[in-house]
Amino acid sequence: MKVTTRQRSRPKAGPERAASRPEPSGDPSNNHNGKRPRILAAALRLFARHPYQAVTMDRVSHEAGVAKGTLYLYFPSKEALYLGILTDGLESITLRYQSSVEPGADVAERLRRAIDVSIQFYGERRDFLRLLATEEPRIAAARNRLLEGWRERGYAFFSALIDEGVRQGVFTPTDSRMATLAMLGGMRSVLLYYGTQRPVSEIGRDFGDFVLRGLSASSALGRATEARP
Repeated sequence: MKVTTRQRSRPKAGPERAASRPEPSGDPSNNHNGKRPRILAAALRLFARHPYQAVTMDRVSHEAGVAKGTLYLYFPSKEALYLGILTDGLESITLRYQSSVEPGADVAERLRRAIDVSIQFYGERRDFLRLLATEEPRIAAARNRLLEGWRERGYAFFSALIDEGVRQGVFTPTDSRMATLAMLGGMRSVLLYYGTQRPVSEIGRDFGDFVLRGLSASSALGRATEARP
């Protein structure tokens, strides 16, 4: 007597589940050369240079060199793709400046280093910088939620360094949140509008000097003395 067994069919993964599926990671270079990073890079180039409504999933798949079906496996919609670009860039810059801090270094050097690596990041990814500087009303709510969360992490990180410097007497007492706002906005504005006539490394060095001179307790004392009648 022949016995047959019924095989259970596995449910197919929907686009949302497939979109969050990580690339195979057997080869350390696979993530860099995988489809998802390639899609994100191609879409970033398009969104940074064209209005949101002009960028289609067909254009992205062509630019990335992947089938349209593959694109939808990673990102089920154009909105998901746009927000994926933002998430990837914001996480990258956050990890970059957080990992730059050496616990044994003095607070001024840690702040200088965090400024330098942030400017280097924006210099390397100017398309992402342009994307940050543009508004997109069609997905404003979702975009703003991502940006607000990222800003708060930046405020917390840089404000903590400034507050530590104030406690140590290295920096003059100041509103650390206001100083952080000016610093973060200044870094992006310099790279957006200053031009490319100077190397990014020089801009990072000079901007770091500018910030540290403004925060320095000794500089503040000198300015106060000079301002007396």
